[in-house]
Amino acid sequence: MPRAIATTERPDDRQSGEQSVTGSERPASFGLNRLHPVIGTEVHGFSIADPGGTTVIEKIRRAWLEHPVLVFHDQVISDAEQIRFARHFGELEIHPSVAHRASEHPEIYRVSNVDEAGNILPEYSNEWLYLNLTWRWHTDSSFRKIPSTGSILHGIEVLEQGGETLFANLEVAYAHLDESTKSAIEHLSVVHSHDYILSLSSELSRRKEQGEYTHLPPVTHPLVRVHPETGKRSLFLSPHTMVGIEQMPDPEGRALLDRLIEHATADRFVYRHRWRVHDVIMWDNRCTMHMVTPFDNQLQRRIMHRTTIVGDEVPIPAGGVS
Repeated sequence: MPRAIATTERPDDRQSGEQSVTGSERPASFGLNRLHPVIGTEVHGFSIADPGGTTVIEKIRRAWLEHPVLVFHDQVISDAEQIRFARHFGELEIHPSVAHRASEHPEIYRVSNVDEAGNILPEYSNEWLYLNLTWRWHTDSSFRKIPSTGSILHGIEVLEQGGETLFANLEVAYAHLDESTKSAIEHLSVVHSHDYILSLSSELSRRKEQGEYTHLPPVTHPLVRVHPETGKRSLFLSPHTMVGIEQMPDPEGRALLDRLIEHATADRFVYRHRWRVHDVIMWDNRCTMHMVTPFDNQLQRRIMHRTTIVGDEVPIPAGGVS
């Protein structure tokens, strides 16, 4: 395996036909506007609270498969409306962290430094230390045997500085690997563990009481997976759950994962979203990963509600079933 990850250029990655549309220029009809050459697409002319019939939902589904990160602005919705919209795409997960489930709607995962009473979480509380780990790159629910299909996040209170969300397109990142690297990683498997998330916090990992979580045993997933609907190959990376590569000793396996993560998070594969109040983002966990940029969690309030769509099947390995 080479020390550096070589890449190849693909002329079809940049599509220039879609122009930015903002403010009064925004058309009333359904349409898409690309926000980044390879990831991040704005949807306009659509209401999550009142999505219309199955034909319109099917338009969203088709757009989602082509554009793995969809951005909807000005969506003033309740938790119930978010849940109802998300269920058009599958059943919803209940997050393993009990403290972060919304009390009235456990399908809502509260990605927030503010509790339900409106108080900012103490800096060294279990709840905040766990959420703080989302500042690392990750893929939602990669610690499950059947990882999630996708996630939908509603920005209720957002920040002027920090707290942005970065999304990486793991399909395009894979496509830019050289052929020797693709061949070398095609049959590799990675162990993912929810407990590994807790171990990454030096403070949380040494506590006897770390919070209440649904127990989930470690699972193994392919390093390169095939999207079950598009048939495209992508890297399957989730740095905050990846314990190591099953077929390699730890130092060597960790070094390979680190090089792939560095490659996949280059600017050309990453969309940075600066949140506006009542933005909603819908992303495909089968071909992306994401992270939150740091912010002052004691002086700034950030309230985000996420629904997570249950996956249909175990990830399909690019190298076939071993």
